[in-house]
Amino acid sequence: MLRWVLKDIECRYRDGQVIFREGDQSATAFVIVSGQVELSKISANGPIRLSILSPGEIFGEMGIIDKSARSVTAQAVGTVVLDVIERDGFLASLSEQPEVALTVIGNLAERLRHTNDLIFNPQNNYSSSTSLTVQTSPPNGTPDVQRRRATVFQNLSWRAVAFGAAGKSSLLHALMSLFLPPASQRKHMEFRVAKLAGDEDGSQTELLVQSFAGQTDIRVKVLSESLPVEMEEENGRFLSTANLVARQRLQGEDADLLICGNVNEIGTVIRLRFVSLSNDSDHPGAFLVTDRLALPTGFSEDFGELLFAVSLAATVPRNEAHRQLIKPMLLPALEAAQESGQQPPLELNNADRATIQVCYGNVTALIGYYASDPNWLRRAALAYQEAIEGMTREDEPIGWGNTQFHLSRVRQTLGERGSDPEIIENALTGFKDALGVFNQQEFPWEWAALQARIGNAYYRLDAINGDTDFLKDAIAGYQSALQVYTKADAPLKWSEVKNNLGQALQVWGDLARNRELLVRAIQACQESLQVRSRIETPLLWAASQNNLGSALFLLGRMTEDSEHLEGAAEAFGRALEIYLAYGSARLTKVAERNMSKAENLLRARLARRVAKLYWEEEPGDGQAGQARRKTTFRKENLADLD
Repeated sequence: MLRWVLKDIECRYRDGQVIFREGDQSATAFVIVSGQVELSKISANGPIRLSILSPGEIFGEMGIIDKSARSVTAQAVGTVVLDVIERDGFLASLSEQPEVALTVIGNLAERLRHTNDLIFNPQNNYSSSTSLTVQTSPPNGTPDVQRRRATVFQNLSWRAVAFGAAGKSSLLHALMSLFLPPASQRKHMEFRVAKLAGDEDGSQTELLVQSFAGQTDIRVKVLSESLPVEMEEENGRFLSTANLVARQRLQGEDADLLICGNVNEIGTVIRLRFVSLSNDSDHPGAFLVTDRLALPTGFSEDFGELLFAVSLAATVPRNEAHRQLIKPMLLPALEAAQESGQQPPLELNNADRATIQVCYGNVTALIGYYASDPNWLRRAALAYQEAIEGMTREDEPIGWGNTQFHLSRVRQTLGERGSDPEIIENALTGFKDALGVFNQQEFPWEWAALQARIGNAYYRLDAINGDTDFLKDAIAGYQSALQVYTKADAPLKWSEVKNNLGQALQVWGDLARNRELLVRAIQACQESLQVRSRIETPLLWAASQNNLGSALFLLGRMTEDSEHLEGAAEAFGRALEIYLAYGSARLTKVAERNMSKAENLLRARLARRVAKLYWEEEPGDGQAGQARRKTTFRKENLADLD
């Protein structure tokens, strides 16, 4: 249905360039492919910033419905790429499902009412949600702090962000955002704070809780006892065990994040760790089991802002509703914490100061990942580099390896985005250095993640440089990761690595003209599809179908086997259905082109087979009869090859 919505063009805007102004005439809407867009409106008191939109979001919707004048001004924040949604195609599609159209229009009206309320009654946006379970009022809970936070949130975010898989923009996800209820109606997040070991009077634990005062989408509860295992000792097996204990407690509480830790023996430093429900995330900004945050005891409200931002970034969303809550909160939280994150207190030692820089980098990297914005990723890289300059591998092996891991993830993302082999090679060096700390025995999950990333780096280097040895190294990395990732224990990671392995094997098999490698590629893609499903992970499922189709096509071309070509065309067709449904123009073109190649080659093979049979000499038939049949064959079949 959505195939005809997007125009076959992309619009690019420079930082600060106006996309449209309030009062302009309109007949189109836009989907953000990359970058961010600021929406603002003129009020009696001057311009008011309504929101910052990110990749995957749709804006300018009213132009689709009634060609009315723009009600807001849209301006590019950084370099922005947009897909255009034309009015006629969109309405023609919706006419087939009028109940969907009515729902879209109703939600647009609700957004308009919400915007008006934001402008004329801004206080209403912060008065309707449930308050904290624990309510006290040390400095972080003062009215001044709450007003400051409210101002930041009013200026930067009132609407949830819709994204596709791994930050990829998607028209379907953008349209789905129209059906989401306002944030105040969505399920809140639950945080738990374990009583800090060494906090005899409970004052430092209470101070942690007050860092979340006024956050209406978050409920905080203090656990009356410390965790059975303190998380101060930095040893791989110890940390893994402590993390498991904390996660079990978190699951028992049905909460989203557990903050735990201790106060040091002399009562000057709080050292915190963050445990979420899942540790499967492996993207820029994703927290590792070795991440921690050190704060001075009795910390000021500025460091409370930093704690809030870090806690948001450390929370792995359990569902899309929570992801919608977290994304628009990150940027204002980071801005509020900017000073404390970039200037760690001098009273902390170098290792503790580095934890602040790393956690600040994690928040920044996560914003860059969600927004698909390289500028934020570069800022994160600077934070990690500053942290690593203040430590040595000999004195702080865990902290050093942890920072190398984070920095290399960001570098790899930047290098792959720009197809820059030098940046990718730097990332590869960092991953290998981190392997010296994250060994398979003590840190099996981190070791496997590093091996998978090493495989990805080598695969991209081969794509850029065309060096077959890189492909072999990529396959070795994937196979190493599969020593830890299993279908039973880590199904999503297992299927991801299987898919990547299949992709590398098919490229190598095609270059080497090796049937066995192509058969292994097909098997790896099929195994990936044992986990990836059309319903639960449609885009990932489509990616594996496309890889499977490529491997079958290459094998069919090599072996003259039409069954492989038929299977390839079917796999490409299944991928194409998903890409069309999700409005992914680029991937749609790739799948269409691949399917066309498979079908054309299959048609040519069948034509040659028929020709061979057709040209066989019949008893009593001379050269004239054979020539006549050849002419007939060409007339019947050449049209099919167009």
